[in-house]
Amino acid sequence: MASSESLVRVPYRSASVLPKTIPPLNLFRMLAHSPTTLPHILSLGTACFRDTSLSPYQRELVCLLVAKRAQCDYQWEQHLGPGRTAGITEDQISAIAAGEFCGSVWTAQDAALLGLLDASFENSQVVNDTIFAKAKEFFSDQVLVELLVVQGFHCSMARVINVFKVDPEQSGRS
Repeated sequence: MASSESLVRVPYRSASVLPKTIPPLNLFRMLAHSPTTLPHILSLGTACFRDTSLSPYQRELVCLLVAKRAQCDYQWEQHLGPGRTAGITEDQISAIAAGEFCGSVWTAQDAALLGLLDASFENSQVVNDTIFAKAKEFFSDQVLVELLVVQGFHCSMARVINVFKVDPEQSGRS
C-alpha cells in the first residue's frame, strides 16, 4: 500500500526511537507509542523466535495459522517468506489460507499442532479433550506450552496491527 493510501489510525513513531538492533518495521514503530511495554514485547518476541524448542517450521505454522484466523494480512505477508524457508510448501500455505488444517498435505503431527491451535482460537476456554490428547501424543508439555505462548504473542500483535491498521511493509519478506 502506498503511503498516500495509508489508513493507519495513529501515526508511526520515528524509527530513531527504536533500539538500534530492531528493524524499523511499521509494527515496531507503532508499538513504540508504548515505551514502557516495547522492551518487554521485543523480549517476548525474541524469545518466541529464538529461544523456544519449536522448530522454525512449527513456529511458522503457528504464525501463518494466527495470521489466517486473525485475518491479519500484514502478518501473513511477513511470514510467507520465512514459512517457505522453514519448509512449508505452497500446498500447505494454500491449505492454511483455505482454513484446512487436516488433510493429505499435513503429517499427523502437523494436523495435531494445527488442530490444537485452531481449537484454541475457536474457544480458548474449552479445547476439546480429544484434540488436546491428540496433540499430547506428539508434543512434550514444554512444546505444548510454547505453542500456546507463541500463538498468544502473535494474536496480540495481530490485534495491534488490525486495530491500528498498520500498513504492510513496502518490500515485504515473502
